[in-house]
Amino acid sequence: MLRLLKIEWNKIFYYKATRTFTILYFLILVVIGVILGNIKPEIGGIKLNIAKLGTFDFPEIWQNITYLVAIAKIFIAVIIITNITNEYSNRTLKQNLIDGMSKKEFLSSKVMVNVIFALLSSVFVFGIALVLGKIFSSSGENPMKNVEFVVYYFLKLNLFFSICLFLAIWLRKTAFAFLGLIVLWMGEGAITLVEVLTRAWIGTGLENINPEAFNYTSYLPLNVSSNLIKAPRINPEGFVMGGTIFGIRETEISYVIAALIYMLIFTGLSYWLLKKRDL
Repeated sequence: MLRLLKIEWNKIFYYKATRTFTILYFLILVVIGVILGNIKPEIGGIKLNIAKLGTFDFPEIWQNITYLVAIAKIFIAVIIITNITNEYSNRTLKQNLIDGMSKKEFLSSKVMVNVIFALLSSVFVFGIALVLGKIFSSSGENPMKNVEFVVYYFLKLNLFFSICLFLAIWLRKTAFAFLGLIVLWMGEGAITLVEVLTRAWIGTGLENINPEAFNYTSYLPLNVSSNLIKAPRINPEGFVMGGTIFGIRETEISYVIAALIYMLIFTGLSYWLLKKRDL
């Protein structure tokens, strides 16, 4: 295992683009942590203090921060996809197989890289949320309450990375892999819209669409990734009463199970492609 990790480290560290995106990603996480506490936007002539809105109050901070920083995962997606497509364009995969590496070892090394990136990201986010909470939280709640959102964040990244892994192995070209990711995202969005509109038209009418209603399309791969950490609930009454404007939206265990299943499916499909193709 250490041999495989050393090989992957050399590929990532000595390739300028992946090295740059790795550094940039973790810098963005740190910068987000530094900047967030000092953001004071002005809306309608009123200056709002993000911290005083309860953004960093325990336990809501765990959902708020993990939801916010999740968008930065695209930087790691670039690394994962580029790292794999370079194996084909530079013919290093074929050379590694000639040198004795099995296809199973090749895929295992890529999966380990995904897990390590997800783990490091989760540790960074945990630290950022904990520090911001210690500095700004005035709730008096247990700091570790709802910390499971960091675990959901870890699962969210691993699911997204396994999708990127599959697309990179399937399509072999960086541009095509990203195009495939965009098509998948747009396709899921279109299918979701069709289901929501159909259910509303058949049921209570288009004017009574309920965004919280159950939809089968919520269990499509990228939708599952999104639903692991939903947008925080807005609760203006809580702020008026001297609390936080944000409310916790619990993650259903079914999304956790679906995420684990999809990770196995996409990893299995990646291995199937590697075994099937003549490299």
